[in-house]
Amino acid sequence: TRPLYNQQGEMIHHYVQFHRVFWTFKPCIDVFKYCKPIVQVDGTFLYGKYKGTLLVAVAQDGNNKIFAIFFAIVEGETAEAWFFFLHYLKRHVCPQDGLCLISGRHESIQNAYARQGSGWTLENSVHVFCIRHIDQNFMRHFNNTEQKKLIINMAYGMTEPRFNYYYNTLRSELEIEGVIEWLNTIPKEQWTLAWDGGRRWGHMTTNLAEAINSILKKTRNLPISAIIMSTYKRCNSLFIQRGKEVDAKLRVGQVYTEIMNMAMKDAESKANSHHVLEFDHHSTRFLVQETINPRETQPTRTFTVRLHDNWYDCGNFQKLYMPCSHVVAAYKHVHHDYKSYIDPVYTLQYISNMYNELFGELPNESYWPDCEESQIIPNPEKIRNKKGRPKSSRIRTEIDMVELGQPRRCSLCRNVGHSKKKCPYRQGNSSHQA
Repeated sequence: TRPLYNQQGEMIHHYVQFHRVFWTFKPCIDVFKYCKPIVQVDGTFLYGKYKGTLLVAVAQDGNNKIFAIFFAIVEGETAEAWFFFLHYLKRHVCPQDGLCLISGRHESIQNAYARQGSGWTLENSVHVFCIRHIDQNFMRHFNNTEQKKLIINMAYGMTEPRFNYYYNTLRSELEIEGVIEWLNTIPKEQWTLAWDGGRRWGHMTTNLAEAINSILKKTRNLPISAIIMSTYKRCNSLFIQRGKEVDAKLRVGQVYTEIMNMAMKDAESKANSHHVLEFDHHSTRFLVQETINPRETQPTRTFTVRLHDNWYDCGNFQKLYMPCSHVVAAYKHVHHDYKSYIDPVYTLQYISNMYNELFGELPNESYWPDCEESQIIPNPEKIRNKKGRPKSSRIRTEIDMVELGQPRRCSLCRNVGHSKKKCPYRQGNSSHQA
């Protein structure tokens, strides 16, 4: 809050003006230590009577389920507002070291992260960028779709040779001057999987935070107190629902999350066709060769596996912390259980510990203690102008541009030549029924 003054410049006692607010819930704080060590942050506009921006921090559990861990309402996505948000996020929710903060490449966020006193330092965390925002910046500067695709492939390549392949391809096919120079201004550790040291856990975008913003779209029309109450009820319902689901799976003896079970099933199926060569008598160094699969057109590949060094040529295990077929084949060759090396975040026991945290029920307002604080009043300068036709809530950028050469398709049948309204497969369409 801020002090309130009258027209003569005198401070008005017992009244303050709203400026910013943050909130979180104790169960969200307590469960974060069981999540993947990543935090995605993003901001979105409020739709109510007053202008403002809702900032959200989002985490993900070992079953790829997401939930918000921290909220704030600020005046806009300014450096001061982001500093306010990141400072209290680090102080109250995620004080542990080794975190990966994923955000857009906004200068305000970068300045807030690097500012002294934010709590985020290069020693206790790493700040990486959403690849979609980098693509957006690239299209704004150069507007070249083919080169944008190469940059995306560079970002998602899990190994340094894969990154170098697309990097050299971009250099050889360079049509616009300044692309490589522009790309080199962004440290590759902040936008590529190959150079991130496994800190991103495979997350290349801020889609998790954007998904929460989409869920809260109607909530953003409400007053601030109602927004806080809505997030409280949503988070509570989410914990109860997921807690029941996890308990049911534990009762039938399931150990790992569904995501990990699917990854293990796929890896074991592929590992059965791999050929393993052992290179030391301690059974730690292997060469895993993929055999020919008549269903696939790509050639066979060979990968090095060094168990004691946690080195696997394909990069999947280091980046996603999920067993790939090459690791499974090597462990099976020496009759070791590869499951003992799976990160505990993918176990149902970890998930159960998360959702066992319960929200406290709110008593009737008559039981609330009397508030002796100054009364908060809104800032009249933030009142939204209601004149004219309401603007679209969707702010379109380069991300939303349809790539050249790609025809528009029907959203119902995915065929070209017509829209959903005139689709012959639409229910009730007379031409299709005939």
